Amino acid sequence: MGARPAFELVRSGMAVLHDRLPLGAARATGLALILALPLACLEPDDPPQSPASTSSTTGDSGTTGDGDMSGDGDGDTGGDGDGDTGGDGDGDTGGDGDGDMSGDGDGDGLECVGVIPLVDEPPGDGDGDMSGDGDGDGDPGEPDCPDCAPYWRLYDFQPQSCGFEQTYGLDSFEGHVTLVVLLAGWCSYCQSQATKLEQMQLELMLEGYDAQFLSINGVSADTPEYQQNLIDRCSFPLFQDTDEVDGWVAHGGSKDDMYLYGADGMLALELPAGGELSTNLSTEEGYQNVKQAIIDAF
Repeated sequence: MGARPAFELVRSGMAVLHDRLPLGAARATGLALILALPLACLEPDDPPQSPASTSSTTGDSGTTGDGDMSGDGDGDTGGDGDGDTGGDGDGDTGGDGDGDMSGDGDGDGLECVGVIPLVDEPPGDGDGDMSGDGDGDGDPGEPDCPDCAPYWRLYDFQPQSCGFEQTYGLDSFEGHVTLVVLLAGWCSYCQSQATKLEQMQLELMLEGYDAQFLSINGVSADTPEYQQNLIDRCSFPLFQDTDEVDGWVAHGGSKDDMYLYGADGMLALELPAGGELSTNLSTEEGYQNVKQAIIDAF
Protein backbone atom coordinates (compact mmCIF):
# COMPACT_ATOMS: atom_id res chain seq x y z
CA MET A 1 0.00 0.00 0.00
CA GLY A 2 1.43 3.39 -1.01
CA ALA A 3 1.65 6.42 1.27
CA ARG A 4 -1.32 8.28 -0.20
CA PRO A 5 -3.81 5.36 -0.04
CA ALA A 6 -2.67 4.71 3.53
CA PHE A 7 -3.26 8.37 4.44
CA GLU A 8 -6.76 8.30 2.97
CA LEU A 9 -7.52 5.07 4.84
CA VAL A 10 -6.46 6.61 8.14
CA ARG A 11 -8.47 9.77 7.46
CA SER A 12 -11.60 7.75 6.66
CA GLY A 13 -11.09 5.65 9.75
CA MET A 14 -10.82 8.76 11.93
CA ALA A 15 -14.14 10.09 10.63
CA VAL A 16 -15.83 6.81 11.51
CA LEU A 17 -14.25 6.86 14.96
CA HIS A 18 -15.71 10.29 15.71
CA ASP A 19 -19.15 9.15 14.64
CA ARG A 20 -19.18 5.88 16.59
CA LEU A 21 -16.86 6.05 19.60
CA PRO A 22 -16.83 8.16 22.78
CA LEU A 23 -14.58 11.21 22.48
CA GLY A 24 -11.70 9.92 24.63
CA ALA A 25 -11.58 6.57 22.85
CA ALA A 26 -11.86 8.19 19.41
CA ARG A 27 -8.99 10.60 20.07
CA ALA A 28 -6.73 7.89 21.51
CA THR A 29 -7.48 5.51 18.64
CA GLY A 30 -7.02 8.29 16.10
CA LEU A 31 -3.59 9.05 17.50
CA ALA A 32 -2.77 5.33 17.40
CA LEU A 33 -3.62 5.40 13.69
CA ILE A 34 -1.28 8.35 13.24
CA LEU A 35 1.55 6.44 14.90
CA ALA A 36 0.81 3.36 12.79
CA LEU A 37 0.82 5.27 9.49
CA PRO A 38 4.56 4.72 8.74
CA LEU A 39 3.98 0.96 8.89
CA ALA A 40 1.02 1.25 6.55
CA CYS A 41 3.21 3.08 4.03
CA LEU A 42 5.61 0.14 3.58
CA GLU A 43 5.52 -1.33 0.09
CA PRO A 44 4.53 -5.01 -0.21
CA ASP A 45 8.06 -6.00 -1.16
CA ASP A 46 9.68 -4.32 1.84
CA PRO A 47 11.20 -7.09 3.93
CA PRO A 48 10.27 -7.21 7.61
CA GLN A 49 13.00 -6.41 10.08
CA SER A 50 14.26 -9.51 11.85
CA PRO A 51 16.26 -9.83 15.06
CA ALA A 52 20.03 -9.89 14.72
CA SER A 53 20.08 -13.39 16.18
CA THR A 54 17.53 -16.01 17.10
CA SER A 55 20.02 -18.37 18.63
CA SER A 56 19.32 -19.71 22.07
CA THR A 57 23.01 -20.17 22.80
CA THR A 58 24.55 -16.71 22.34
CA GLY A 59 26.74 -16.74 25.39
CA ASP A 60 24.53 -15.36 28.16
CA SER A 61 23.63 -17.22 31.31
CA GLY A 62 19.97 -17.66 30.28
CA THR A 63 18.50 -19.67 27.45
CA THR A 64 17.27 -16.95 25.07
CA GLY A 65 20.35 -14.83 24.36
CA ASP A 66 18.89 -11.64 25.81
CA GLY A 67 21.30 -11.28 28.71
CA ASP A 68 18.92 -11.99 31.56
CA MET A 69 17.44 -15.04 33.25
CA SER A 70 13.73 -14.28 32.75
CA GLY A 71 13.43 -16.48 29.68
CA ASP A 72 11.31 -14.00 27.71
CA GLY A 73 13.95 -12.71 25.31
CA ASP A 74 13.39 -9.01 25.99
CA GLY A 75 16.55 -8.08 27.86
CA ASP A 76 14.94 -7.09 31.14
CA THR A 77 13.99 -9.03 34.23
CA GLY A 78 10.33 -8.08 34.28
CA GLY A 79 9.35 -11.43 32.83
CA ASP A 80 6.63 -9.97 30.61
CA GLY A 81 8.47 -9.77 27.30
CA ASP A 82 7.95 -6.04 26.74
CA GLY A 83 11.52 -4.78 27.09
CA ASP A 84 11.03 -2.67 30.22
CA THR A 85 10.95 -3.31 33.93
CA GLY A 86 7.48 -1.85 34.52
CA GLY A 87 6.00 -5.33 34.74
CA ASP A 88 2.80 -4.31 32.96
CA GLY A 89 3.59 -5.63 29.50
CA ASP A 90 3.09 -2.34 27.66
CA GLY A 91 6.66 -1.56 26.60
CA ASP A 92 7.12 1.59 28.66
CA THR A 93 8.11 2.28 32.24
CA GLY A 94 5.12 4.49 33.04
CA GLY A 95 3.55 1.65 34.99
CA ASP A 96 0.00 2.28 33.80
CA GLY A 97 -0.15 -0.30 31.05
CA ASP A 98 -1.12 2.11 28.26
CA GLY A 99 2.06 2.03 26.17
CA ASP A 100 3.11 5.66 26.60
CA MET A 101 5.05 7.61 29.20
CA SER A 102 2.44 10.20 30.14
CA GLY A 103 1.23 8.23 33.15
CA ASP A 104 -2.42 9.07 32.56
CA GLY A 105 -3.44 5.63 31.35
CA ASP A 106 -5.17 6.74 28.14
CA GLY A 107 -2.50 5.53 25.72
CA ASP A 108 -2.43 8.67 23.54
CA GLY A 109 0.97 9.93 24.69
CA LEU A 110 -0.52 13.30 25.61
CA GLU A 111 -1.09 14.56 29.12
CA CYS A 112 -3.49 17.31 28.02
CA VAL A 113 -4.73 19.25 25.01
CA GLY A 114 -3.96 22.89 24.22
CA VAL A 115 -1.21 25.04 25.73
CA ILE A 116 0.17 25.63 29.20
CA PRO A 117 -1.39 28.94 30.35
CA LEU A 118 0.95 31.88 30.78
CA VAL A 119 -1.05 33.10 33.75
CA ASP A 120 -3.76 31.94 36.08
CA GLU A 121 -5.53 35.04 37.27
CA PRO A 122 -9.04 36.49 37.40
CA PRO A 123 -9.92 39.24 34.92
CA GLY A 124 -9.12 42.74 36.03
CA ASP A 125 -5.92 44.77 36.19
CA GLY A 126 -6.61 47.34 38.90
CA ASP A 127 -8.02 50.01 36.63
CA GLY A 128 -11.54 49.91 37.99
CA ASP A 129 -13.18 47.66 35.42
CA MET A 130 -13.09 43.95 34.67
CA SER A 131 -11.88 44.15 31.08
CA GLY A 132 -8.20 43.50 31.77
CA ASP A 133 -6.97 46.08 29.26
CA GLY A 134 -5.84 48.65 31.82
CA ASP A 135 -7.67 51.69 30.45
CA GLY A 136 -10.47 51.89 33.01
CA ASP A 137 -13.20 52.58 30.46
CA GLY A 138 -15.07 49.36 31.11
CA ASP A 139 -14.84 48.21 27.50
CA PRO A 140 -13.95 44.52 27.27
CA GLY A 141 -10.40 43.85 26.13
CA GLU A 142 -9.92 46.34 23.32
CA PRO A 143 -6.94 45.26 21.17
CA ASP A 144 -3.98 47.56 20.60
CA CYS A 145 -4.65 47.51 16.83
CA PRO A 146 -7.50 46.36 14.57
CA ASP A 147 -5.83 43.03 13.79
CA CYS A 148 -4.30 42.36 17.21
CA ALA A 149 -5.75 39.53 19.27
CA PRO A 150 -8.08 40.93 21.96
CA TYR A 151 -7.13 40.72 25.62
CA TRP A 152 -9.43 38.69 27.84
CA ARG A 153 -9.25 36.37 30.82
CA LEU A 154 -11.80 33.55 31.03
CA TYR A 155 -12.24 30.28 32.91
CA ASP A 156 -11.33 27.05 31.05
CA PHE A 157 -13.89 24.33 31.89
CA GLN A 158 -12.55 21.60 29.57
CA PRO A 159 -11.21 18.70 31.72
CA GLN A 160 -8.89 17.54 28.91
CA SER A 161 -7.32 20.98 28.49
CA CYS A 162 -3.84 21.85 29.79
CA GLY A 163 -5.47 24.92 31.34
CA PHE A 164 -8.42 23.17 32.98
CA GLU A 165 -9.88 25.19 35.87
CA GLN A 166 -7.52 28.08 35.20
CA THR A 167 -8.35 31.62 34.13
CA TYR A 168 -6.23 32.79 31.20
CA GLY A 169 -6.46 34.28 27.75
CA LEU A 170 -5.63 34.21 24.07
CA ASP A 171 -2.10 35.51 24.62
CA SER A 172 -1.16 32.06 25.95
CA PHE A 173 -1.61 30.74 22.41
CA GLU A 174 0.87 33.09 20.75
CA GLY A 175 3.44 31.15 18.77
CA HIS A 176 0.71 28.88 17.37
CA VAL A 177 -1.77 29.25 14.56
CA THR A 178 -5.01 29.41 16.56
CA LEU A 179 -8.68 29.13 15.63
CA VAL A 180 -11.20 30.80 17.97
CA VAL A 181 -14.82 29.70 17.61
CA LEU A 182 -17.81 31.33 19.33
CA LEU A 183 -20.24 28.61 20.37
CA ALA A 184 -23.14 28.06 22.78
CA GLY A 185 -23.63 24.68 24.41
CA TRP A 186 -27.42 24.79 24.09
CA CYS A 187 -27.17 25.06 20.30
CA SER A 188 -27.35 21.75 18.36
CA TYR A 189 -25.50 23.31 15.41
CA CYS A 190 -22.71 24.39 17.77
CA GLN A 191 -22.50 20.88 19.16
CA SER A 192 -22.11 19.50 15.65
CA GLN A 193 -19.45 22.11 14.88
CA ALA A 194 -17.51 21.09 18.00
CA THR A 195 -17.49 17.45 16.88
CA LYS A 196 -16.22 18.36 13.42
CA LEU A 197 -13.60 20.73 14.85
CA GLU A 198 -12.23 17.88 16.95
CA GLN A 199 -11.97 15.71 13.86
CA MET A 200 -10.30 18.51 11.90
CA GLN A 201 -7.67 19.17 14.55
CA LEU A 202 -6.66 15.50 14.53
CA GLU A 203 -6.50 15.51 10.73
CA LEU A 204 -4.27 18.58 10.75
CA MET A 205 -2.02 16.89 13.31
CA LEU A 206 -1.78 13.87 11.01
CA GLU A 207 -0.75 16.17 8.18
CA GLY A 208 1.93 17.88 10.28
CA TYR A 209 0.13 21.11 11.23
CA ASP A 210 0.23 22.09 14.91
CA ALA A 211 -2.95 24.19 14.97
CA GLN A 212 -4.56 25.16 18.26
CA PHE A 213 -8.35 25.30 18.59
CA LEU A 214 -10.39 26.94 21.33
CA SER A 215 -13.99 27.96 21.86
CA ILE A 216 -15.72 30.63 23.93
CA ASN A 217 -19.04 29.37 25.29
CA GLY A 218 -21.66 32.11 25.30
CA VAL A 219 -23.00 33.72 28.46
CA SER A 220 -26.44 32.28 27.73
CA ALA A 221 -24.93 28.77 27.90
CA ASP A 222 -23.30 29.19 31.31
CA THR A 223 -24.78 26.09 32.96
CA PRO A 224 -23.16 22.70 33.74
CA GLU A 225 -25.54 20.97 31.34
CA TYR A 226 -24.75 23.23 28.39
CA GLN A 227 -21.03 23.13 29.12
CA GLN A 228 -21.15 19.33 29.19
CA ASN A 229 -22.68 19.32 25.71
CA LEU A 230 -19.40 20.75 24.40
CA ILE A 231 -17.11 18.77 26.72
CA ASP A 232 -18.60 15.54 25.36
CA ARG A 233 -17.78 16.50 21.77
CA CYS A 234 -14.26 17.91 21.81
CA SER A 235 -11.03 17.96 23.79
CA PHE A 236 -9.66 21.42 22.99
CA PRO A 237 -9.89 24.30 25.53
CA LEU A 238 -13.38 25.63 26.27
CA PHE A 239 -13.71 29.06 27.88
CA GLN A 240 -16.81 30.30 29.67
CA ASP A 241 -17.77 33.84 28.72
CA THR A 242 -19.15 36.27 31.31
CA ASP A 243 -21.13 39.51 31.24
CA GLU A 244 -18.14 41.34 32.75
CA VAL A 245 -15.55 40.16 30.20
CA ASP A 246 -17.81 39.51 27.16
CA GLY A 247 -15.27 37.71 25.03
CA TRP A 248 -17.67 37.55 22.11
CA VAL A 249 -17.80 41.35 21.97
CA ALA A 250 -14.03 41.53 22.44
CA HIS A 251 -13.70 39.62 19.17
CA GLY A 252 -16.43 41.72 17.59
CA GLY A 253 -18.54 38.69 16.80
CA SER A 254 -21.58 36.59 17.63
CA LYS A 255 -22.54 32.93 17.81
CA ASP A 256 -20.91 30.62 15.23
CA ASP A 257 -18.29 33.18 14.12
CA MET A 258 -14.69 32.05 13.75
CA TYR A 259 -11.43 33.98 14.07
CA LEU A 260 -8.11 32.65 12.82
CA TYR A 261 -4.89 34.06 14.30
CA GLY A 262 -1.38 33.55 13.02
CA ALA A 263 1.53 32.46 15.17
CA ASP A 264 2.39 36.17 15.60
CA GLY A 265 -0.94 36.78 17.37
CA MET A 266 -2.36 38.84 14.51
CA LEU A 267 -5.75 38.20 12.94
CA ALA A 268 -5.21 36.21 9.73
CA LEU A 269 -8.85 35.71 8.73
CA GLU A 270 -12.32 36.44 10.05
CA LEU A 271 -14.95 33.84 9.17
CA PRO A 272 -18.38 35.16 10.17
CA ALA A 273 -21.33 32.81 10.16
CA GLY A 274 -23.36 33.46 7.03
CA GLY A 275 -20.42 35.18 5.32
CA GLU A 276 -19.12 34.69 1.79
CA LEU A 277 -17.31 31.48 2.78
CA SER A 278 -19.42 28.70 4.23
CA THR A 279 -18.24 27.52 7.65
CA ASN A 280 -20.80 24.76 8.12
CA LEU A 281 -18.42 21.92 8.97
CA SER A 282 -21.10 19.29 8.33
CA THR A 283 -20.78 20.06 4.61
CA GLU A 284 -17.75 19.20 2.51
CA GLU A 285 -17.52 22.80 1.24
CA GLY A 286 -17.59 24.37 4.70
CA TYR A 287 -15.20 21.82 6.16
CA GLN A 288 -12.63 22.34 3.41
CA ASN A 289 -13.01 26.14 3.55
CA VAL A 290 -12.06 26.25 7.23
CA LYS A 291 -9.37 23.58 7.00
CA GLN A 292 -7.66 25.24 4.03
CA ALA A 293 -7.78 28.64 5.75
CA ILE A 294 -5.94 27.15 8.71
CA ILE A 295 -3.30 25.57 6.47
CA ASP A 296 -2.85 28.86 4.60
CA ALA A 297 -2.12 30.61 7.91
CA PHE A 298 1.10 28.61 8.40
